[in-house]
Amino acid sequence: MEFLLVVFSLVLVLATKNANGGGGFSFDEYYYQTFGGNHLTILDQGNEVQLLLDQSTGAGFSSRRDFGSGYFGISMKIPDKNSTGVDTSFYLISVPVGQPVGGVKHYEVDIEFFGTNGNPHVLSTNVFMNDFGGKEQLFHLWFDPTVDFHKYEILWNQNQIVWFVDETPIRVWKNMSNRGVGFPAVPMHVEASIWNPNWLGTIDWRQGPFTAHYREFPINGCRYQGSNPRDCFSQNYYWNQPQYSQLSPDQQRKLREARRNYMFEDYCNDPIKKGQECQFNQ
Repeated sequence: MEFLLVVFSLVLVLATKNANGGGGFSFDEYYYQTFGGNHLTILDQGNEVQLLLDQSTGAGFSSRRDFGSGYFGISMKIPDKNSTGVDTSFYLISVPVGQPVGGVKHYEVDIEFFGTNGNPHVLSTNVFMNDFGGKEQLFHLWFDPTVDFHKYEILWNQNQIVWFVDETPIRVWKNMSNRGVGFPAVPMHVEASIWNPNWLGTIDWRQGPFTAHYREFPINGCRYQGSNPRDCFSQNYYWNQPQYSQLSPDQQRKLREARRNYMFEDYCNDPIKKGQECQFNQ
C-alpha cells in the first residue's frame, strides 16, 4: 500500500510539472533580476513578483535564455494610483541585457502600460524592426488593468507576430520581408520592468511608491542555441504549426472588434509615420 501511495504521489508531481510548462511556476527558473536591488520582491514561493518604482529607481527582470520563436505570456497587475509618467512593460528585445539600445540596430516587440491621472490606462503596442520604431498602436482596454491580473501574450513565429490580451488578439504584424518589411530573424529574450521614461511626463512622487505585480512565469519558446534562426521554425514546436500561421476566422473577428472598439491611436493613420507594412496588417 505504501508503494502505491509513493507511485501515485510521483505521478501527481510529474503531471503538475508538465501542466506548468515543464517545471512549475517559479520565477527563478525562468527569469533573473536585471536592476532595482530590493525594489524586486519575490512572493508566494516564487509564484509572484512585485516590482516597485520610487524616486531612487525602478526594477526589472529578464529571461535566462534567448529564443528564436515562441508563445510568450505573463500575467500583470499594474499600479493603481495616479501614475502619470510610470511605464509598466513586458516585451521581447534583441539587445543583450545591460547594453545601451541607442545606436544599436535591434528588434523589439512591446507591450507597455502608460500611467494616467485618473483616466483609463493606456496599453501601448510597438515594434522596432532593425532599429526603426515609432509604430505605436494605443488601446483603452475593456477592463481596469489595476484591479486584477490579466494575461498578456506575444506569439512570434516565422509567419507573424500577434499581440493578445486575455486570449483576444489586438494586433498582428505579418512576415512580409519579401516585400521589404522588417521582421525579426535574430534571437530575442523577454524583459519586464517598471520605470519612468522622460517622454511620459513628470511623476507626482507623492502618489508613490508605485508597484506592479507579475505572475505565470513559464516560457513556451524555442531556445536559440546556434547561428541559424531557422532552427526555431520547426513544426515540432506547436506555435509553428499551420494553425498558427494566421489567425482563425473567430480570431480575425475578435481582432476587428478589439481594434474598432478599443484602439484610439494608430501610427498607420499618420501620413508621416505610416509605413509599407500598414497595407498588410489591417
